[in-house]
Amino acid sequence: MYPVYEEKRIPLQVRRLMAFDEICQLAKSKPDEIVHLSPYTQLAFGVMYLRDFKRFVAFGGVFEYAHTREEVIEQRINVIPSDELVMCALTVNLKPFTKPARNAFQLLWQWNSYVKNRMHAYIDYREEHFFKINDEIDWEYPAHKFHERLVATARLPLWDDKDELIADVYRDKKE
Repeated sequence: MYPVYEEKRIPLQVRRLMAFDEICQLAKSKPDEIVHLSPYTQLAFGVMYLRDFKRFVAFGGVFEYAHTREEVIEQRINVIPSDELVMCALTVNLKPFTKPARNAFQLLWQWNSYVKNRMHAYIDYREEHFFKINDEIDWEYPAHKFHERLVATARLPLWDDKDELIADVYRDKKE
């Protein structure tokens, strides 16, 4: 992944198209599996090339509540209360954000219409998990703030960056 995606002199839509073009080339070399530009984008963005249909599908991450211990363990959360239900833990599920498209341009077009005006949260790049598991059910608990938001990464310019749509996971922790 190149730092050119963060270059402000290049128009935003051109940077987005460059990212989609690069990941579509990677996906075509590994058909029928989801590929990512880098390990940092695994939770937020991926593309699959469907060999049988000769089409691309873009996937994005969505924060959801974890319902079972297995979901929590898959997210590498080590603190699990003994013999209690897992409450208010979040997991990330990759969902298709686009219909099958023939090329990177069509894929970008559909991606833009899907993420436009959708609330999202940028993830940090550290190996820490976002939220500790506890029995807090208050609406101020961060898990409630991020449920059903799109997962975004600051390393790619693919999400709608209006301030009212962005939730900063770590800003709430510091206050």
